[in-house]
Amino acid sequence: MERKFLFFKMHSYYFSEKNQELQSSKDIEGFSHSTFSSGLSKVETSCIDLTREEELLFFDLRSSNRKQIRRAMNREFIIEELDNPTIRDIYDFQRFYNAFAKTKDTYSCNAFHINTMKRLRDQNALVITKILNSDKETLCYRVYISDGENVLSLYSASYYKEFKSAIEKRMLSEASRYLLWHNILYFKRSNHKRYDMGGLTDNENIRNFKLEFGGDIVEVYSGYKAKSSVGKIVLWGRNLYMRR
Repeated sequence: MERKFLFFKMHSYYFSEKNQELQSSKDIEGFSHSTFSSGLSKVETSCIDLTREEELLFFDLRSSNRKQIRRAMNREFIIEELDNPTIRDIYDFQRFYNAFAKTKDTYSCNAFHINTMKRLRDQNALVITKILNSDKETLCYRVYISDGENVLSLYSASYYKEFKSAIEKRMLSEASRYLLWHNILYFKRSNHKRYDMGGLTDNENIRNFKLEFGGDIVEVYSGYKAKSSVGKIVLWGRNLYMRR
């Protein structure tokens, strides 16, 4: 995926199985969840084999997940899976995610990320999913990149207003797990072969949540490579900023 940002040009690759040779007109090449390691950083992720039978995938879930998903099936949840999202769908997600990000003190979804999603959408590689309650109030979002065979979780966000009652908290937990499980089946039925949870972080809560859905822990590689003097300067500035 090619893009121009400020004064430099960049090409992004997802799921690459070999090192790509970038054209001389580009300054930076970026890789996400590649299988080769040359010059990139190792990342642990959890991958689910979507070629397995649905019953086996469900059995792989942690027992507590299975119970919550079964309870969710009896609720009046509404699930939307948008494989051809509109620009409005992207901005609706951004507003929801940024409100969520404020409560978690994490990075916001900015213009760079919006531009990425728009370009993925133009290549039919973006899928946005969400789950709503019976009042049609959005509870959770999940955003994916797909190449037709692999699917990678890019973003997830949950309802950002504080729930005070245990019943409300339990309902949100069930909705989050039910959406993810529903997405796994959606991509399986769309003939995808691998569901990538998007990386296992050092946050134990997030890591454990992802591992509760089964799958195998595998090593993939992500990062950036400079292919020009401009690219080297940009990556130097990025690394300096990330150390702050």
